[in-house]
Amino acid sequence: MRSYLIVLGVIIVTLSIIGGAVYLSGNYEEYQRRLQAVNAPAGSPLTLFDVAKWEFSKLVGGAMLAGGVILGSLLVGLGWVGRTLEEIRDALVMETSEPEKP
Repeated sequence: MRSYLIVLGVIIVTLSIIGGAVYLSGNYEEYQRRLQAVNAPAGSPLTLFDVAKWEFSKLVGGAMLAGGVILGSLLVGLGWVGRTLEEIRDALVMETSEPEKP
C-alpha cells in the first residue's frame, strides 16, 4: 500500500504542474491575442473584462498548481511514513521471534 501512495502522489504532483502550466499558458496566450486584436491600451474599458478573465485564470491556475503539489506531497509523505513504520515493525518482530537457546 505504501508504494501505491508514493506513486499516486508523484503522479498527482506531475499532472498538476503540467495541467496548471498548460492552463495558465493557454489563458495568457488568449489574453494577449485579445489585447492585440482590440488594439486598445491595457486599462481601457474594452479590455476590462479580459483583464478580469486573466486574473481569474491566474487564481485558478495557481490553485491547480498549489493544490496538486500539496496533495501529492501529503500522499508521498504518508507513503514514506507508512514504509518506515512497517520497517520498524518488521525489525521488532524479528527481534522477538528469535528462538530461545536451551
